[in-house]
Amino acid sequence: MKKATIKDIAKAAGVSIATVSYILNDVKTQSISDETRVKVLKAAQQLKYVTNRTAQSLKVKKTGLIGILWFKGKDGHIWSELKYARTINAIERHCSELGYHVLFMQIDDLGPSSKIIMERNLDGVFLMNVDQEQFTTISHYFGFGVPVFVIDSYIEDPLFHKIVPDFVGSFQAARSLLGEAPQFLVMDSYNNAELVEFIKRESGLDEGRIHVCDSIEGMNEFLSAHAGRPGIVLNEFLAHEAAKTHNRFAVLCTSHCPEIVPQGVAKVAFALNDYKEIVRMMDRNIQDADEVSREKFYCLSVIT
Repeated sequence: MKKATIKDIAKAAGVSIATVSYILNDVKTQSISDETRVKVLKAAQQLKYVTNRTAQSLKVKKTGLIGILWFKGKDGHIWSELKYARTINAIERHCSELGYHVLFMQIDDLGPSSKIIMERNLDGVFLMNVDQEQFTTISHYFGFGVPVFVIDSYIEDPLFHKIVPDFVGSFQAARSLLGEAPQFLVMDSYNNAELVEFIKRESGLDEGRIHVCDSIEGMNEFLSAHAGRPGIVLNEFLAHEAAKTHNRFAVLCTSHCPEIVPQGVAKVAFALNDYKEIVRMMDRNIQDADEVSREKFYCLSVIT
């Protein structure tokens, strides 16, 4: 198969060859719009463009830095700053095993500082809890060939790796543990609206039987309307609160803290150690520009 050239990329993106060259070589002196930059990088990836390795090795140096950018939620729950702690710790540990250093940054409602991000020459990036608009804004900051892995977001773009819990398998496991069909779902909120809708669909429940928690008071009111009925609670921190007034539910432990689930409450956990393979997958993409992974969702394994 004929290898793609920058001329092919220029034709696919509808821009000049010079513009493609400027973008792929990250020339800072040229003023190029974010829209054009994203269009060219996507065309390059879709055409599986491979840079000249000899030339690339002379001008591109690996820094050994992996970025973790966590997009803070807007729900204001007391556990919001805790629920990704073990995920971040697992990624950092597995990156360290491979010789990488991790740079962690929290992105708040004011938006990311492009200057801070662009000053860091990252080899790979994990984006956590990012919504579609934030993703579109920030993804162009990372150069051609920098693998981007998205956690807990349903991004409609086949060029990026996505990591989510196995919601399909975990709902099935929860139904089995309950011994009957769940009558309600209480779930934590996510920045990514597409992921929220995906979870709702996979639950198989009508909208009226699903509650996305924005306050403990609102959750308790919803649970009181389902008193005595079996259900599912997504997130063990929510489950800890829900158990004070309701006990007929199974918990999906999306924060990897199953030990905080009250005794006697059924729980479904996810394999945190799956991040070892995920980090190795990123490493393969960093080390080998020719590495081609099947673009799909990586679902964290269910543990019961």
